Amino acid sequence: MIKVAEFAITRFTPEQIGYRDRGILKWQGMILADQTDALKKMDAEITEIEGKEEMSEVEISQVLHRAFASGYPIAIQANIIRNGSYYKDVVCKVAGYGGNKIHLQLIDGRTTKCRLEEIRNIEMLNPLDWYNKRK
Repeated sequence: MIKVAEFAITRFTPEQIGYRDRGILKWQGMILADQTDALKKMDAEITEIEGKEEMSEVEISQVLHRAFASGYPIAIQANIIRNGSYYKDVVCKVAGYGGNKIHLQLIDGRTTKCRLEEIRNIEMLNPLDWYNKRK
């Protein structure tokens, strides 16, 4: 008959022997790599936007007035170049004017402001496109 020695097994948790979990910090390297990949993908998708014909302040004012009076949506190209390209057109409606700024309502419901000098080109849009009624 063989006797088996009895051993007392003591188990320790990592916290009991001094390990301190860094929490979310240990995942930060992976998140940054994912963010970098997403940014590279976004940069690859960016297309260069050409500048439309520059309009005078009088022409811009006339279109803004018609859009405000009729409630029609407009597309505004800002007179700002970033990285050799213009920004995408801002699709909006004219909500009003005050404090030397034009108040605009974006299609998602947010509001923003701009000055007349910041607009390069403006054009009226079809209201069916604004309300997504076109099939």
